[in-house]
Amino acid sequence: MNEIGFRAHDFGSFASAKELASCVSSVKSPATIQLAIGKVLKPSRAWREWDEEYISSIRDDLASYGVHVAVVGCYINPVHPDEDERRANIERFTRSLELNRAFGCRIVGTETGSWSPDISYSCRTYDEKVFSVFMDSLEQMVASAEANDAICAIEAVSHRHTICSVERMARVLELVPSDHLKVIYDPVNLVPIDGIAEKDGSHRERPSAEAQTDFVRQALDAFGDRICAIHCKDYVLDDNGFKKGDIPALTGVFDWQDAFKELAARSIDVPVLLENHNPATLPETLCALGRF
Repeated sequence: MNEIGFRAHDFGSFASAKELASCVSSVKSPATIQLAIGKVLKPSRAWREWDEEYISSIRDDLASYGVHVAVVGCYINPVHPDEDERRANIERFTRSLELNRAFGCRIVGTETGSWSPDISYSCRTYDEKVFSVFMDSLEQMVASAEANDAICAIEAVSHRHTICSVERMARVLELVPSDHLKVIYDPVNLVPIDGIAEKDGSHRERPSAEAQTDFVRQALDAFGDRICAIHCKDYVLDDNGFKKGDIPALTGVFDWQDAFKELAARSIDVPVLLENHNPATLPETLCALGRF
């Protein structure tokens, strides 16, 4: 069974890393987290002010409670239409890569952005021009990862992000074969806006076992050997047949038991980080996942 950890800011915001660690360790210790400093520590230093001493102090405070960072969350817009803003985004991501030893974690993760400045939907995001912009940004990020012995990890999101499908992710990985570029696999993020398709093209309220298994296998066939972390949440289809994601795992229609079976069959043993979890029901969720 993969190690189960947490996205830190789902626990709320905290005045210090020790307060965060105390909260996490009250649920599970030792524990791993995805840490986005600006989202969970209030106040925190601006990223341009980060240095080895500051980041190491956060790492040590977490470790004193048995909490360790599995992924550094640095979610930027690498295709921001404003070139200066895009450059600043890349600089912020690069800063986290440079500090990976201080974090005690080599993996720095991001989604792949949108041509809309606020990362909302834009049909222009899928233009080949924007894909080229993304590849230019990614090459800079991967070069920094290689220089700092870190991992640049990217996460695909269906419908509105530059890398929105298994096929697009596979294309990126083929173009950049570096061992320093990996994938954060979020199967729910990859579910299309109208759900997982059946063989006949229909979309059921709850996908058939065959449809879900095919959906997961397609991704693992394409990039299973490049996965460095997994995000675990759930989704449902609303009354209009559109995906409502970002709900706690095991509260929707995604079959996580089947997904874990596929991961185990391929010996993909990487951290699984719960997203959008409810701290009040975490013990129940962990118990249920532990039975898979």
